[in-house]
This record gives sequence, C-alpha cells and structure tokens, in this order.
Amino acid sequence: MNAFSGSSSLCCVSRPGILIVSVLLFLVWFVVHEYSTLGNSFGLETFGLLMGWGSSINYHLSRLPQLWLNHKRKSVDGLSLAMFAIIFAANASYAASLLSMIPVSGPKFFYKSASYIYGPVGSIVIDVFVLIQFFSLRKAHTPSSGRILP
Repeated sequence: MNAFSGSSSLCCVSRPGILIVSVLLFLVWFVVHEYSTLGNSFGLETFGLLMGWGSSINYHLSRLPQLWLNHKRKSVDGLSLAMFAIIFAANASYAASLLSMIPVSGPKFFYKSASYIYGPVGSIVIDVFVLIQFFSLRKAHTPSSGRILP
C-alpha cells in the first residue's frame, strides 16, 4: 500500500510529518535568503546553533517513548544486539573525535559544537538505558531449561 493513499494507516502519520518538514525547510530557506540580503548582522551562526540544539533534543525525545514501551511491555523484542553495538560504537567514536578537538581548538570550539557533542553523548546515555532494559528483561524471559534466548 502506498503511504499517501487514503487506505493506509501510515497516511495519517505521514501527512503531518511531511507538512512539518516542509514548513521547516521553508523557514530554513527564508532565514538563509534573508541572511544573504541583510549581511552578517543577522546571526546565521546563532540560527545554526539553535537548529543543532533543536535537532539533538528532538531526536533524544523521540527515543523516550520506546524506552517507556519496552518498560510497559516488559520486552525488548526486535532489538538486534549486533546492530545496537555498532551504533553505540559509532556514537562513541564520533563523540570522542569531537571531544578530542576541544584542547586543540579551545573553548570557542566547545561553544560552537556543544549541540553536536550532546547528540552522540545523549544517544550513548539513552543506549545505556536500553542495554539495561535488554539485560534485565532478557533474564525475565529465560526459559526454565536454563537456555538463554537469542
């Protein structure tokens, strides 16, 4: 089924999402267009910082319902530990690369890139909670034979 046809359940989810993305893209275009006509006094850097923080915060807030659902269902069905480990390693290496630049570049770099540092570090924190759920809920679903489920 097509996500845009009237008979799909994704229809109601996709249309608001497309509308929100379209509005955000228009706002970004408008700010960049106005910035080019106003010169450097407009504060495009500040706008970029706000967008970075907004993106990071929204991403992390979007992961909280999954933590709650896992807790409520008492299950982490569908979690691929291998994929999870790769994503965890990617976030850790990205955060380490950004943090390693602070001593070289100084505090101004930290100020400008704090939202980008928060992104992977915040993901790692949430991933730790998912791992805690994975191991605690996995023990609860171990069969009586003593064999651990994959």
